Amino acid sequence: MSNRASLPASPLTGVPQGSACPGVPPGGPPDPRLHLLLAGCYGVLVWRLPPLGLAVVAAGLAGLFATPPLRHRLRPGMLRGHAWFVLVWVALRFALACLGPMGDTSAVDGGAGGVFGVLRFAWPDGPLLAHAARESALLGLRLALLIGIGLALALAASPRALGLALVWLLRPVLGARAWQPALGVALMVHFLPMAQGTFAQVSRAGDLRGPLPLRRRAVLLPAAVLRILGQRTWTQTVAVAARGLDRPEAWRPDFPFRPARWAMALLLAGLGVGMTFLPG
Repeated sequence: MSNRASLPASPLTGVPQGSACPGVPPGGPPDPRLHLLLAGCYGVLVWRLPPLGLAVVAAGLAGLFATPPLRHRLRPGMLRGHAWFVLVWVALRFALACLGPMGDTSAVDGGAGGVFGVLRFAWPDGPLLAHAARESALLGLRLALLIGIGLALALAASPRALGLALVWLLRPVLGARAWQPALGVALMVHFLPMAQGTFAQVSRAGDLRGPLPLRRRAVLLPAAVLRILGQRTWTQTVAVAARGLDRPEAWRPDFPFRPARWAMALLLAGLGVGMTFLPG
């Protein structure tokens, strides 16, 4: 009889050690080094791509999130906070774009400057509002794609695998100390969804206890979340030390080289660079 069910979960992977990970392809687990390189490449290209290129990246991300490994790990709560973040920046960008021409109003409405000239120029049938809407929509799309790339990177590989890939990338620069920032990044990737889930649970518990004034809720919820995360941080710190993850010997990457996957990654990176030349 197998005793795998009794094995403790890894503090960075959340998967019992010695158990098989669901959704692993037959050719072996994915290479987290390629995930990091592609995420970094497209994270920069998102700010340079024209709208048509952004639409291609959005379609690719949608297909990626539709695959079983990412679809099973994705939770609606992960997207809610990011959606509000994007909407706030879109509204701010729209307001700033509408207020931008107020510094030079001499050409507005035949030289009639002032607030009224700007308001007439910014009316819904004028060009200013259309320009502001386009700029704010593009900013929102770029931010959403950037968040989607980061979320796909966090869901595609375990925090420890991403840490090992980061050690491989930083070793030419930091040498033997490369495991230290890798451990920090792995712990950060591990704690972000935990913090988000804790906040959702505390918020739900507050709703079940009864309606609270907004001012009291704004004080109690962060305090409760910080207290719970503080307890979990101590537990995870002990677990990391017990497993020897605070020593450089635990962060020695050993990734097999798969030429086909590297060729596919280079092809995807070249496709992203090529899309920067599309007409805007």
